Formats: sequence, C-alpha cells, structure tokens
Amino acid sequence: MYSNIKRRFLHRVYHRGYTLIEVIVATAIFSSMVLLATMALNQGLKQYHGLMERGINFWDNARHLWVNRSLSSAVDYYVADAGKWFPYFSGSRDRVSYISLAPLVGDIPVVVWIIRERQDNGRYSLVYYELPVYTKNFKEIERDYVFNEYKKGRSIKLLINLDDVDPEFYGYDLLKGKDEWSKDFQGSKKMTLPALLKFNYTVEGRKNSLMFRINTNSMRKAIYNEIYATQ
Repeated sequence: MYSNIKRRFLHRVYHRGYTLIEVIVATAIFSSMVLLATMALNQGLKQYHGLMERGINFWDNARHLWVNRSLSSAVDYYVADAGKWFPYFSGSRDRVSYISLAPLVGDIPVVVWIIRERQDNGRYSLVYYELPVYTKNFKEIERDYVFNEYKKGRSIKLLINLDDVDPEFYGYDLLKGKDEWSKDFQGSKKMTLPALLKFNYTVEGRKNSLMFRINTNSMRKAIYNEIYATQ
C-alpha cells in the first residue's frame, strides 16, 4: 500500500507539467538574464569604441608629432645647379620636399617628400615619404621624384579623403627683402628655407589647417655662392 502511494506521488511530481506561476517566474528570470547580458555587451562595446577612438586620436597625434619633428629638423642641405649653390627645398601645390636630420626610423638623414595624391574615389591624400639622402646631389634628388623612386622608402598617410589640400610657405625673400606667405617656395630662388609650412585642407566642406615650424640657419649662409662658387 505504501509503495502504491509513493508511486502515485512521484507520478504527479514528474508528469503534472508547469503551472502558470512557474512559467511566469521562469520567463522573468530568463528576461532578466538576457537584459543583464545585453547591458554587459553594450557596456563592453562602449568601452571598446572609447579605446579605439583614443587609439585613433593617439595615432593622429603621433603622425602630427612625427612630421613636426621631421620638419623642425629640416636642414639647409646645400646643392648646386646651373653653377649656383642653394639650400635644397621644393615647395609647390603638389609636393613639399626637403632634407631632414630626424627620420621616422633610424638616424640617417633623409630626403622627405610630402605628396598630394589623388585617391581612386577622386579625393586627395597627403602622404609622407622618405629615403636616405646619403650624398645625393640636386639632380639625383629630383630624379627620385620624377621617376617615383621616393615610393620605395617609408611612408605615412598624414591625411585622407580630402576635398582638396593646398600648402602655403612663410619665409624671407632675399630679392624682396621681406617675410611673406607664398604658394610656392623654391630654395633655388629664395636662397633660404621657409620658417613656416601650413597645409590648408578641406574635408566635406569644412576648412582646416596644419601648421609646422622649420628651424633653419640658412640666412647665415646667404653668401655661400661667394665663398664656394661653382664652375
């Protein structure tokens, strides 16, 4: 008799199913777990995006600092062309080129090219390239540019997806006897390096600019041609 009662009790426990209250409680617990998991996921994504944004900002700042270091260490590397000595610097709408004592990697002086390049989508990028200068003369440096040899060196994309970018140069003009901003700056004509370099660029209609200072003692060598005249 006792065994029959026990069997009937166990049968009811295992086969009676769930009551409405049990279903509601289980659903509430499950919903709470899903909610907590979603909140944890969103918090994790938020932290990830925050770290990623700081990483991007750090990289942008790092690129700016590297280029600032490169330009501030530009040197008046004298070259000769057509019987005239002058500090190497070439600045125009499409490129800025100079000699720097502060390369991105190592400690060998480099020729730097900052090039305005058109992207496949029709927009522009501003790209930094460098190659060891060794003892290259003016024609060799220009040949590296004409035949795209500079692309064999290290490079960094400074700015991308620009509507346009336009450099400006501030420096002393020996012929005019004054400092001024100009869209073109050639060491062969100015006989010195610019004091400031500014990249004006536009992104989605918004105008911005990057400013860099160049430390140079070219003015002390203004009589270089008189001392070292070429044939």
